[in-house]
Amino acid sequence: MTAANSPRVDAAHEPPLWEHDKGTLTYHSRRALVQLLQGPLIRAQKEPVLWAAIISDEENLRARLHEVFLELVVDETEGFAFTRMVEEDSLSIPQVLRTDKLKHIDTAILLNLRQELGLTLPGERVIVDVEDLRESIGYVRAVDNRDEAGFTKRFNAAMKRIQNDYSLISATETEGRFEVSPVLRQLFDASTVSAIRDEYARLAQMEDQDEQDPEQKQEQEDVSDD
Repeated sequence: MTAANSPRVDAAHEPPLWEHDKGTLTYHSRRALVQLLQGPLIRAQKEPVLWAAIISDEENLRARLHEVFLELVVDETEGFAFTRMVEEDSLSIPQVLRTDKLKHIDTAILLNLRQELGLTLPGERVIVDVEDLRESIGYVRAVDNRDEAGFTKRFNAAMKRIQNDYSLISATETEGRFEVSPVLRQLFDASTVSAIRDEYARLAQMEDQDEQDPEQKQEQEDVSDD
């Protein structure tokens, strides 16, 4: 049964829900709409009632979100839904969703996690070890010019943001291991991952060159002059 012909999950709560109610969505569909607007996402496993409302009332919710320039992204295989801004070059679209500018280290972690997702099939769980992850983004330390203690402090803070603020990783039963949210497949495509990683590699190489011994740099310049 598809979303188009599925009965709404809370047909007993059809509008109007209160006196003078002009809305047309059912109670749980309205709750789902609010949660989608608040973000960051709705997951089938954690919020089954709201998820069922999204699946049964998808077209109505999509229409409501379009009214405020938002797209509804639903992945039934992975079991999550979220919103993102409409992209249309011919329109001047107001900013609806709150956006955060990612720090270098946040971006590097997310790119690495997205790469791990790319190595698995949709539906498979992806578990990462926090120490392996920290070592794999060591190139960021060169870009930010931080000592080991400073880098570790910033890495730990970034992991907390990614888990608590963005809900893109979740703790597992094993300490120091996290499950990666499949929503990252929708946020970063393969070409974006490759382009940003290449840019970080370029910046790290420039930093290494700047830290070379001045005499060594002078020798290289002399060779170039010859």
